[in-house]
Amino acid sequence: MKWYKKLQDKFYRRSVAERIIIVVTSLMIVTIAGFVSSIFVTMQRNLRSDMVISTQKDIDLIFEKMDMFFDAVQNDAVTVLVGESCQKLLGEDNPTSDFDIVRRHEKYAVLRQVIDSYIGQKDIYGTLAFYDLYGNCYVNQSLVRNDATYSAEYKRISSFMSSDRRTVYTGLHTSPWRKQNRNYFEECISYCQKVYGLNSGKMIGVIEIEIPYTVIVDLYRTVMNDTTSIEIIFNDMVIASADRDALYRTTASEPWYSPYGDLNDEMAIREEPDAWYFLERYADRKWILACRISREGYQETIRSYLISLIVIALLVSIGSFILIRFLIRSITKPLSKITDAAVEIGQGNYSKRVSVKDGGEIGVLANEFNRMVDHTEELMSEIVKKEELKREAEMSMLQLQMTPHFFYNILESVIGLIYMNDTRTAVRTLQLLSGFYRGVLNKGREIIPLSKEVEITVNYLEIMKICHPGQFEYEMNLENGTEDCSICKLTLQPIMENAIHHGFENMSAGGLIRLHAWIENSRLCIDVEDNGCGIDSERGEQILKGEEGEFRMESFGLRNTDDRLKLYFGEEYGIRIPVVPEGTRIRIELPEQR
Repeated sequence: MKWYKKLQDKFYRRSVAERIIIVVTSLMIVTIAGFVSSIFVTMQRNLRSDMVISTQKDIDLIFEKMDMFFDAVQNDAVTVLVGESCQKLLGEDNPTSDFDIVRRHEKYAVLRQVIDSYIGQKDIYGTLAFYDLYGNCYVNQSLVRNDATYSAEYKRISSFMSSDRRTVYTGLHTSPWRKQNRNYFEECISYCQKVYGLNSGKMIGVIEIEIPYTVIVDLYRTVMNDTTSIEIIFNDMVIASADRDALYRTTASEPWYSPYGDLNDEMAIREEPDAWYFLERYADRKWILACRISREGYQETIRSYLISLIVIALLVSIGSFILIRFLIRSITKPLSKITDAAVEIGQGNYSKRVSVKDGGEIGVLANEFNRMVDHTEELMSEIVKKEELKREAEMSMLQLQMTPHFFYNILESVIGLIYMNDTRTAVRTLQLLSGFYRGVLNKGREIIPLSKEVEITVNYLEIMKICHPGQFEYEMNLENGTEDCSICKLTLQPIMENAIHHGFENMSAGGLIRLHAWIENSRLCIDVEDNGCGIDSERGEQILKGEEGEFRMESFGLRNTDDRLKLYFGEEYGIRIPVVPEGTRIRIELPEQR
């Protein structure tokens, strides 16, 4: 039992929560598996029982339709054969060869008229034919005869005439007659009945009604579907099937087939790997109705039941796991809080405290733990406050260095406009300046949405267009999803200022500033590009590192903006100056924050 000992040791080494989960989960899996299995077996049995009952009802319905159909056939035959025309003309003696060609023609004409009247009313009949005792056959005059099959058909009729039976249903055969608008002779089953003279009581001929096999199929077509097919078998041969290729197929060698002699009046069921076969004998015709139900449809239903059971089992499992988790948390949550707090304090988070409502030993342990780290937390809090004050002072100094010179310059420009009596432009300049500083102040917020920063920048650019008329234009392109991304206030203004004062320094017109913002790899990327004189890569690196020998305003603005971005968002973000063939491109990369 060494394996049991090892398993036990591993079990006891796990936490309390893991042990509870293992035990309860194992019991739950066994219980649910047993429940699902028993329900599934019961469903299989019920489904098979329902299938048998439903199939029996379908077969009974088909037999009722067939009874009504064949009764109608026999009634039609009787109606024709007792008619005066049929009795008179079939009962005449055979005319001699010299006699009466006219009389023979009249006889044909009358009988054909009788046939035409019934065929026209009964579309279900292929042919209605009369045979007299002298070898004459009378059919619809519009039919075409196949001499080869007619010979076989006449042999069947002659054999029937010499038998002692009054009626008979023949097996499946090819009709010797076809309509002129068809190019094939249809497979059919014939109903034959002897005609007797009403006065003499002697046989005077035979009436034959041909029933196309498709008419028989139509009697049960509504019962069939994708998984159910039905065939009529007579003398071990298929005589009616929705599949024409199945006609004349011999069933004697089929493993599911049992000759009609082995069937009683009840339905027989044969089970095969691919399907069920339901066999039942039809009345006294010695026909067998074979209903085939594919297992595929049955298995599809079983699969749907199984999926439903699995879904129910999963829902039950999820609900059970929720309850188990609630139970485990009620036991282990206090211990987990103490453990987590100890781990965080070990990683440097000395402000962590444990809050538990439990009493006893766990409550005492939590209180002592909190008291032990109180003093350390006070020391860490003082250090953090000092660092925050230092950081705020640095950022305030950086921003104060960036904005005053712009304000003074614009005021001087407004004074110049007033001296020039251009009060309208002076008023618009002051309105733009007001909008600019309204956005800059923004209730003291240092982080604003990109859309607000763009508004500040547009105000600035419009002011610069007044100060430098016709010198430059600008374009703003903010892709969807960038408008509410966070950015430091007054990030774009120093870049625009450098482009105007230094990029377009030697240009009186034709300047263009493009701003494009997009999201890439969870970063907000902003390109500010101008077509001015440009900055080479070496000088760009010196500007951002603060190593440029001669002080210039663009160095101050770009470096301080980069420092602010790094202070707020981290060292991996800020400004880059990529090399472009013409002008200058400033790229800003910030985290995608909203």
